[in-house]
Amino acid sequence: MKIHKLLLTLLVSVLFFSGCKKQQLIRVCKKGPIHLSFNTCVNGEPFVLNDTLYDDYLGRKYRVELLKFYLSNLVLEKADGTITILSDVSLIDYNTHSLLDINTAVDTGLYVNLHFGIGLDSLMNTSDPADFSSSHPLSIAQNTYWTWASKYKFFMLEGRVDTLGTQSPDAIFSYHSGFDTLYKEITIPLEGLFITGDGDSLVLQFDLGTAVNGDAGLIDFVQESFSHSETDFEIVEIISSNLVNAFSINQQ
Repeated sequence: MKIHKLLLTLLVSVLFFSGCKKQQLIRVCKKGPIHLSFNTCVNGEPFVLNDTLYDDYLGRKYRVELLKFYLSNLVLEKADGTITILSDVSLIDYNTHSLLDINTAVDTGLYVNLHFGIGLDSLMNTSDPADFSSSHPLSIAQNTYWTWASKYKFFMLEGRVDTLGTQSPDAIFSYHSGFDTLYKEITIPLEGLFITGDGDSLVLQFDLGTAVNGDAGLIDFVQESFSHSETDFEIVEIISSNLVNAFSINQQ
């Protein structure tokens, strides 16, 4: 009789602790939806490709006709250091309206930082574009690949600037950055982002004005109108350094 009671007690204990572990597992693995969208401005004004004129640092009118760049290694960091991958690589292309729009589920809890890179890290930059389907960000169809030696273009900005004072842009400018040294890692602190089971939303904002006129220097669309990295490298170096401070987060 005592043996039966002992076995019964042991069985109840096993079931109890097993249930506790299952409850703990459910609690630890609980997830909430998160939506990350993308917004672009120029010195606080909404960005519109082709149709809108902006003022450069001398008040000359310019318009942007191509804006395309890689945003890679996008992750959220929790307060305990845990990393959640949101996207390995995205191509932000305003000509095709291919902008960042991520809907996923992440573990609930407190998140402190958003990390990402502009461009491609050294491993991704060695990719062969022929290995990807046409819709993939690294595909040859994206027109972002130079050669096997130069590899991928990271950031592309093209447009026209008014050099005659007619308010009608007439002169072309074109900047394409690349090479491993211009890959920039960016960390944006999050202000107490606590994701519950109800989820949350974030807006990643990019200010193109800061990219061409920031702490690292300014770009003169007339005097420094061209750089595709192999020539006038210091121009794209300035743009790449400015990009570090050109992004911010709006928490909804």
